[in-house]
Amino acid sequence: MPWLLLLAAVLRTIMAFRPGFHHPDAIYQYLEPAHRILTGDGAVTWEWRVGMRSWLLPTLLVPPMTLGEALGPAGPWPVAMPRLAMGAASLSIVWSAWRLGHRHSPFAGLLAGFVAATWFEFLDLGVQTLAEPAATAALLPAAVLVTAARPSRRGAAIAGSLLTLAVLMRPHYAPAVATLVLVAWWPWRTEPVAWSLWGALIAGALASAIVGAGIDMANGAPPFSWIVENVRQNIVSGVAARYGVSPPLTYVTWLLQMWLVCAIPLAIGLRTGWRACPPLLGAAAVTIAVHMLIGHKEYRFIYLAVVTIVILSAIGWCDIIDHAVARWGERERPQLRIALIAGWGIASVLLAFGPVAQAHRRQGGPGSRIFAMLRDDPRTCGVALVYGASYADVPGTTGLRPVTPLGLFWFADPAAHGATPWQSVARNQSGYNRIVGSIPKTGTPPRDYREVYCEPASDVIGMCLYARPGGCTSTQGSPFRLNRVLARMVF
Repeated sequence: MPWLLLLAAVLRTIMAFRPGFHHPDAIYQYLEPAHRILTGDGAVTWEWRVGMRSWLLPTLLVPPMTLGEALGPAGPWPVAMPRLAMGAASLSIVWSAWRLGHRHSPFAGLLAGFVAATWFEFLDLGVQTLAEPAATAALLPAAVLVTAARPSRRGAAIAGSLLTLAVLMRPHYAPAVATLVLVAWWPWRTEPVAWSLWGALIAGALASAIVGAGIDMANGAPPFSWIVENVRQNIVSGVAARYGVSPPLTYVTWLLQMWLVCAIPLAIGLRTGWRACPPLLGAAAVTIAVHMLIGHKEYRFIYLAVVTIVILSAIGWCDIIDHAVARWGERERPQLRIALIAGWGIASVLLAFGPVAQAHRRQGGPGSRIFAMLRDDPRTCGVALVYGASYADVPGTTGLRPVTPLGLFWFADPAAHGATPWQSVARNQSGYNRIVGSIPKTGTPPRDYREVYCEPASDVIGMCLYARPGGCTSTQGSPFRLNRVLARMVF
């Protein structure tokens, strides 16, 4: 087990320092609010303006971000350290996989732990500052505790606390949490210990709920009001639909696109592996079903289901090996086990280079590399993003030195009074000595600016960095400061 955790930690450390982000939400829903808590500066998107986001995860990211800023004004630390913290939290999934597999056999524990440590999706998403990986990291060990052969009160209390944290991170996982506990504890419903277990579970849940409520109030928000507002905005008002609506079976399509031909052996392993933890499979099925009913879909939303399917499939393949040994003889067992471990490792590497996985991995890469250059340059005193370089393509104020003004020059902005974004930045260039524009280019930089570096376009937007000599005047009253544009344009 320690070697599995070490392997997982090394791989996640590498991924934490990789430029880019899986989705803009990793920056603007979590890192930027954490940056606001720490420095008072950070982007405020429409979700935060209407109060439909929890302060829990941003608050938990403040300590590693504080450490990142303390490591120096240059370097990737303020973004990388929170990712390292997320990667450390995701080690709970490796432990959970090992425990679930070990209930079947020591080799099943080894294989399940190895797969959890090395599977490409667990590495890609496990270090992202997103609610789904955080919720899954809390939910998996809770599943181990509630499905124990003889659940204990202490285990039930810890599980209740973890499950509540998971729901506070991702409220959409609440039906999965309910399914997990009810299916796991249904056989205990008539036992005298049942009331004791439920009492301990509820006590643990209340402890986490109190922490969550306290964090909300510390940040000036009524406790859990964000849940009500989230439902009102996304379900009642249908605001999420403006970001795209997909048919119910989209998740099935995405899973096939992500896993390609390996979807077949994954399904074969799951056919027997589900017996290792039926309540967890039930939670995964409910997760997919709930999200199929929601119009706006993103692959990361069903991360809990992805993790569950992969781990249970790995355990199922140990059963298949046992059947093969029974047929071909005990002497073949070592070779079959080595081949099975190697097969899972090779499959993970090959799928990591699949088109969908690579597209996810390249998201935010150009903007992150450009902003890394800006953070490393002490002469940067103001940065202008010019359409089509969007705030969603860069790591926000978190990726710059503290209190570096960030401006956004967008098309159809009423504050531009009919001028193009490039015309507006030319008129306001005294407040910015660095410009970030897109590839393909949408205009020409002012004459005092020279091209410093360009990130070519691929399946994500490319970017160019332009610089002029000299410093910046104050932009405090500028209508083009990022938060003023976000509020004006309802971003």
